[in-house]
Amino acid sequence: MKRKQAGLRRAGVFGAKLVLFVAGLMVLALGAVSLMRAAVGVATWDVLHIGLAGLTGWSIGTWVQIVGIAMIGMACVLDRQWPRIGSVANILLIGYFVNGFLDAGIVPTFSALWARFALLLAGIVLMGIGSGMYVASGIGAGPRDGLTLSLARLTGRSIRLVRTFLEGIALLCGWLAGGPVSVGTFVSVFLIGPVMQASLGFWRSQVQRWERWGGEQSGPQAIPRVQGQAERAS
Repeated sequence: MKRKQAGLRRAGVFGAKLVLFVAGLMVLALGAVSLMRAAVGVATWDVLHIGLAGLTGWSIGTWVQIVGIAMIGMACVLDRQWPRIGSVANILLIGYFVNGFLDAGIVPTFSALWARFALLLAGIVLMGIGSGMYVASGIGAGPRDGLTLSLARLTGRSIRLVRTFLEGIALLCGWLAGGPVSVGTFVSVFLIGPVMQASLGFWRSQVQRWERWGGEQSGPQAIPRVQGQAERAS
């Protein structure tokens, strides 16, 4: 009887983590779409996604998925291991959510500059909160995280340097492809990280509480310092 109850509790904990994971991706995608609708510059990787979408006619969400899968593949080759299912689900879901929010038109557009900047800030907050939620769940890291760690191990360079290099390459390629680079792009670089850090700390403590309730061992874990832009869809 006790074993059955313990099994049900563990299932409940996993279910809660899964809900947190999916909800985090939805919030992250909603934030990314808010930046797009604000039209004052988007997050670094979305510059690339939008630029490629403009060149090919394929949807932004589709390019979120293609670029993400490509990075997962590169990380797998470098690490010589199969990808985690959660990482693949991560990028596929974000792409679907981005397309869904764009098609539904639930995020309005504004002509007044102050309203567009307000939407920009709201989007940045949503992206940071959503990133902290899905990372805290522990179900699946984003593709850029995996590639950053793989390249850092391969080259011996710091994670911060490798991540900055990847962000710069994405921004340059996106700009060359016609992606929107403006003040919001640079604001997001500095603001998404701190919001994600706060969200990650809050949700990690909630997850640890769930794990204790479920009888899982969850000793104190350090919350990583977030450098640069937070991890998305996106």
